[in-house]
Amino acid sequence: GFYKSTDRGVTFQRMSNGLTSYNITSIAVNPSLTTILYAGSFGDAVYRSIDSGRNWMIINTGLDDNVGTQAVNAVVSNPFISDILYVGTNHGVYKSMDGGGEWKSANMGVANRFVIALVMDPRNHSILMAGTNEGIFKTENAAKTWRLVHPETKKWAVNAVVFDKSDPNIVYAGTNQGVFKTTDQGNTWQPQNNGLANRFIVTLLIHPEKTHVLYAGNQDGIYKTVNGTESWAPLAGSPRSVTSLSIHPQSPEVLFA
Repeated sequence: GFYKSTDRGVTFQRMSNGLTSYNITSIAVNPSLTTILYAGSFGDAVYRSIDSGRNWMIINTGLDDNVGTQAVNAVVSNPFISDILYVGTNHGVYKSMDGGGEWKSANMGVANRFVIALVMDPRNHSILMAGTNEGIFKTENAAKTWRLVHPETKKWAVNAVVFDKSDPNIVYAGTNQGVFKTTDQGNTWQPQNNGLANRFIVTLLIHPEKTHVLYAGNQDGIYKTVNGTESWAPLAGSPRSVTSLSIHPQSPEVLFA
């Protein structure tokens, strides 16, 4: 289900009214009106809340039947035009131009692939990258068409993709073979695995202010780098089996796992 904390994570309250699937896989916040939330799920596709999570409704109009019964693994809300949404599903990418009122396939070049991660260039809303079970795909025209960024990435199952906000040419990918970094927005990639005892990366997070600081989560727990992924070290006291990471927006030294 969906849980909310109003005291920096000390306590959480369950807010699942209207949810018929409690297996929530992803959450996005409307950047213009933060009381509006979107949630991807396993089983019922996409939900929307207009009251900060107290109540939810399914918004699946236009999604193929096979998507509606599968996982929505990622939800992206456009920070430049808040009514534009994208979802990454077990059957590719879908797009809404009206806040989830209606969805249309945005799959040319990435159809039928299991999209695990979906992120938008922080400076250019026409550019998105999708991490899939068969590599990393990129669009430069707001999901009209997609292309594989590099043939080498087709060997990877890509669980996480993050942009460096200070320089969007720098992108990191967390995969089943470790962490990879590009400095030319996907044309070339280099492994960044020094210090990673377990290279099966499930989630990846970049510090919002100190972009040379990143965190990687997997079955072993949390790894941290302070030098732009040149080297990693286990984070002392971290929990095991980490599948998601988040940083407190007002206190970026507070990490949630």
